[in-house]
This record gives sequence, C-alpha cells and structure tokens, in this order.
Amino acid sequence: MKAIVTPGFLEAVPAAIRDKLHLKSGMVMDFDETSPYLKATPVVEQAVESVMSEKEFEQWITESVGIAKGMPSTDEMMRETRGED
Repeated sequence: MKAIVTPGFLEAVPAAIRDKLHLKSGMVMDFDETSPYLKATPVVEQAVESVMSEKEFEQWITESVGIAKGMPSTDEMMRETRGED
C-alpha cells in the first residue's frame, strides 16, 4: 500500500490499515524514533484523575450506606408513577 506525505508532513493512513488496527480520528500515535522504519503505535490514555482508588471507593461506599433512609423504595415510586394504589 502506498500513501503520499503532504507538504505539511501529514500522511493519510489507508482505510484497510485503519480498519485492521481500529484507528479512529483524533487518536494519539506514538512514533518510535529509534526504529529504522516508520513505526507508530496508538497511545492508550487513561484519565487517571477520574479513576477512584480502591481505598477511595471503599470510603465512598461506606459513607453512602444508609443515605436513603426514609425515602420511598423503588417499588413504591413505580407504583406512585403508574398511579397504582
């Protein structure tokens, strides 16, 4: 397969390769500068700040237990919503 590098040094990745590697628009690619050929791999990014640690989760769940006391149950809310007596 061939692709043309544009004057802005952008290259269109052929559709067959994009499909095979599940590449999507906006993905970050890591280029291996030490490789004797063009080698790029998708960067798997994870928003670390949005992931709770196990300890944080345990604290959150412990603090959440019992916060719905005195509230109607799901069944009670559904009966009310449906107009059931």
